[in-house]
Amino acid sequence: MSITDPSAPVAASDPAACAHCSLPIPAARLTAGDRFCCNGCEIVHDALAAGGLTSYYGLPDRQARAAQVTDRSYAELDDPAFQKSHVEQRPDGNCSTALYLEDLRCGACVWLLERTPRLVPGVLDVRIDLGRGRADVVFDPKRAQLSQVAKTIDHLGHPVHPFRGVDRDKQRRREDRSLLIKIGVAGATAGNVMLLAAALYAGSAAGMAARDVTFFRWASLFAVPALLFAAMPFWRGALGALRAKQLHLDLPIAIGIAAGLGWGLHNVISGTGELYFDSLAMLVFLLLAARWLQARQHRRAAGAAEILYALTPSSARRVGADEQEVVVAIEAVAVGDRILARAGETIAVDGIVEKGRSAVDAGLLTGEPRPVDVEPGDSVVAGAVNLSAPIIVRATATGEDTRVGRLAARLTELASDRPQITQLVDLVAGRFVVVVLCAAALTTILWWHAGAGTAVEHAMALLVVTCPCALALAAPLSFGLAIGRAARRGVLVKGHDALERLATPGTMVLDKTGTITRGQLRLVGWTGDARCKRAAIALERASAHPLARAMVDADEVSGLALAPLVVDVHEELGRGISGTVDGVALAIGSPRWIGERATIGPELAAEIAATASRGETPVVIAKGDHAVAIARFADPIRPDAAASIRELGALGYKVEILSGDDPRVVAQVGATLGLASEDCRGGATPEDKLARIQDLATRGPVIMVGDGVNDAAALAAATAGVAVHGGAEASVEAADVFLRRPGLAPVVEVMRGSRRALGAVRRSLRISLTYNLTMGTLAMAGIVHPLLAAALMPLSSLTVLLIAAQSRAFRTREPAPPGVA
Repeated sequence: MSITDPSAPVAASDPAACAHCSLPIPAARLTAGDRFCCNGCEIVHDALAAGGLTSYYGLPDRQARAAQVTDRSYAELDDPAFQKSHVEQRPDGNCSTALYLEDLRCGACVWLLERTPRLVPGVLDVRIDLGRGRADVVFDPKRAQLSQVAKTIDHLGHPVHPFRGVDRDKQRRREDRSLLIKIGVAGATAGNVMLLAAALYAGSAAGMAARDVTFFRWASLFAVPALLFAAMPFWRGALGALRAKQLHLDLPIAIGIAAGLGWGLHNVISGTGELYFDSLAMLVFLLLAARWLQARQHRRAAGAAEILYALTPSSARRVGADEQEVVVAIEAVAVGDRILARAGETIAVDGIVEKGRSAVDAGLLTGEPRPVDVEPGDSVVAGAVNLSAPIIVRATATGEDTRVGRLAARLTELASDRPQITQLVDLVAGRFVVVVLCAAALTTILWWHAGAGTAVEHAMALLVVTCPCALALAAPLSFGLAIGRAARRGVLVKGHDALERLATPGTMVLDKTGTITRGQLRLVGWTGDARCKRAAIALERASAHPLARAMVDADEVSGLALAPLVVDVHEELGRGISGTVDGVALAIGSPRWIGERATIGPELAAEIAATASRGETPVVIAKGDHAVAIARFADPIRPDAAASIRELGALGYKVEILSGDDPRVVAQVGATLGLASEDCRGGATPEDKLARIQDLATRGPVIMVGDGVNDAAALAAATAGVAVHGGAEASVEAADVFLRRPGLAPVVEVMRGSRRALGAVRRSLRISLTYNLTMGTLAMAGIVHPLLAAALMPLSSLTVLLIAAQSRAFRTREPAPPGVA
């Protein structure tokens, strides 16, 4: 019985819409007078009403989606082994932990979850990181157990997992905080010192009093210690380069900053000459901001590993010698333990099935939409979902030693190499340092006859005007603006080096399921007696098998009448289902199973063979002792796939398909799209995909496009990875680009946009190098004096910004996707 307050506001006034998520209520539940589309929504709605949080339904950005609720007790979170690894004891006696939450979608989710302390006495604080699905929870262990907290959050529609990598996350936050402080100092210094510089420039034209000039010059000195602190990353980088005897871009930048600060300080003390503090402060600010953006992008592989590993269970049902089951933390499970996986649960360990038969969805690692039947002696992996019946698994690997654990570790190792454009800039910078220092020494010698002061002035002007700041800003500015435009087009790019790697034609490897196809099995055809279709759908409603669900979904789409009376239902796992529908014996199952109990005529037998050869899945329907129809199931190809693959070929990409699905299915899809059979590979495990990508990478650029967790390692190992719309979170984290629009057409847009962005970077680099060569020569000739050098240094960076702003990357007349600003 619901505890909902009748007076409480609900999500929808439409009686056919769910009171929680506003989605349509299924006909069967609506007929029974139910106000919710599923049990999960009803549980969450009641929890909100009981906690006085029904104002949640009035939030403007709440997204319509059915709630996910499990029946887990989360007792494993109170296990001492788990607490030791994941719970931190605070000095005030309270505890804190980090949890990974599924299905975080919007600000309304954040608002709701951060009010958990109102629902659970003893919970002191909950802070949500929406982007990473992380919840930081502080609780009093004397008043609340962690399992109680987790169960409450679960009942709010967000199943809970431990958040791995907490120590690494703390280190990242410290690094981010340190860099952001330096950015703030540089920005504040730039703003204030520019005001002083403006007063000096205006005073020099209007005849400012000498004492006022002296005051403003000495007041500008605050920039010296501020910039010495803010530019610390460049000092350390330059010192490290000298120690390693490997010259890179930090060294000429540090030399330029040091020269400007040193000579500016000298001119303040001497009372003559120009100051460079305003230009230096702005350049340090821009360079630090670019570095911060790059640092965030380089962490994607580790983030993918955290999410991938978090999706495996944090607990397991261990079965003892007395056949009694005990829920224990996954850290307490050892090799050789017997683990029970109930229907609907995720398998916690790699192991061998010891008892029971079931169907297992291993799509986490294989990407294949079809379930796999398992029986005693078969292997199963952690992260796979047990669909049909309980099984007992003898553990052969646990924790980080499982296949999914090793894949997560491999993801962390596959942090991308430095982009070629950065390597080119570092190569140029190394030679640039030598040339500039030699030129400065030569300038001093050539101008020594005019006096030591004049010679040093010209040498300092050279060092300042040739500071390679524009060189360092060329890639971040051009790529940064392109990334912003791409985001407005529904293309989320994680870093500037991703665009560079995407711009070079090579081999493009496409996953099939969810990328080329829709990623869901559908009823695509019916051969034989159409009159028994209604009865077959009625019988399939009694099954939880994915093929049965697909047939039932077809019923909902086609609007067939509600099911008639079904009795005497019997299901054999992985084989088929039988029962009596309106007094008629009916059986539905695999051709082999039906062939054992009914006669399959030659016409239907030929259709079964043809269906299998097309890569589709045949399901036979028998009435009494005769087969009367065949239902054909397949994963439909997306409508834009063929045209997009042709466009990619025209852009210079060699397209391949690499899938975990049946090789026959992959070959058929490839043939439909006009691809050669040798370019279509099926039956690939995540390790096979990774090996193929690494092999292709030795021959040239390779781009991986996929959507599943099983694609994550391949996405990280590729020259560039693209996660398509609807992809699993681990694949999204591992990829360089995430597409918010379905289909392959956005992939083509990414390839074109990245080429244009790289073209803008190359133009900026050419102009920057030409500027440095020209201005350096003029400085040596004495034409560029210190005041002009101070003005030209920021102007070169503004020129690079102008080039980036005029780039055509991701500029298109096509309408933006719905919901994308």
